[in-house]
Amino acid sequence: MPLAEGSRLVVDASERSVASGQTCPADLIKLVENGVAVYSVPNLHAKVFVLGEAAFIGSANVSRRAASHLVEAVIRTTDRAAVRAARQFVEEQCVHEMTPTLLRGLEKLWHPPDFPAGMPGNRHQAMTSKRPALPRLLLAQLHLEGYSEREQALHDVAIPVAKKRQKHPRSYELDSFLHEGKCPYQRGDVVIQVTDEGSSGILVTPPGNVLYVRTRREGNKLVSVICLERPAMRRRQLKSLVRALGFARKHLRRQGIIRNPSRAQALLNTWAVNI
Repeated sequence: MPLAEGSRLVVDASERSVASGQTCPADLIKLVENGVAVYSVPNLHAKVFVLGEAAFIGSANVSRRAASHLVEAVIRTTDRAAVRAARQFVEEQCVHEMTPTLLRGLEKLWHPPDFPAGMPGNRHQAMTSKRPALPRLLLAQLHLEGYSEREQALHDVAIPVAKKRQKHPRSYELDSFLHEGKCPYQRGDVVIQVTDEGSSGILVTPPGNVLYVRTRREGNKLVSVICLERPAMRRRQLKSLVRALGFARKHLRRQGIIRNPSRAQALLNTWAVNI
């Protein structure tokens, strides 16, 4: 975040924060040399910014990591009372000003952080603009049909393992489906089932997290049971979901990984906003 000459910045520049790599004195020295007044407040956790007639209050730190790696949220307000209160809050913290001499002394304590904001020994490692990746999202195209005796036996062995791995037994329900051939699903994947139920239409389940996959060879073919937990929410008709999302029908009738990030995000949000 560029700061103009005459700006005031309040950070935690305590020895503890510097020694742990959370605050970099060298960066603060550059700001001071450019005319920014820097103040230190131990254990500071607030994120309050006042720029002109607007105040910004949220989770974002003034850091490259917050700008390029983390998912942050900030509320902007121009309400005069709120801006005045935010400005007063910042001004009240401007007590212990950090001079270049103090910051150069702290520089001896600093070392690169141990978390992925930069590798040790390389403080200026370039940050990327990538956000945390979405989970691998797959579509499973299914037909309403019963299990054979062998398939049922495989299912009965898999379900107890999946139950032990459930993370949300109260708000989520255990589900499963069969897959023939080489299994593309793995633990940690998110799967949306699209099931053709004949006269009842084509129904789409909420996204489910794969808990367990059990595979067995039946003659010349592989058969897998995929166990997952998904929100205890109603399935949606394919045609209404296509209409709501503005997708082409073919985009939800494909088998396998959804590689378009925007499409994957939209599908995940469809059920998230209804929780």
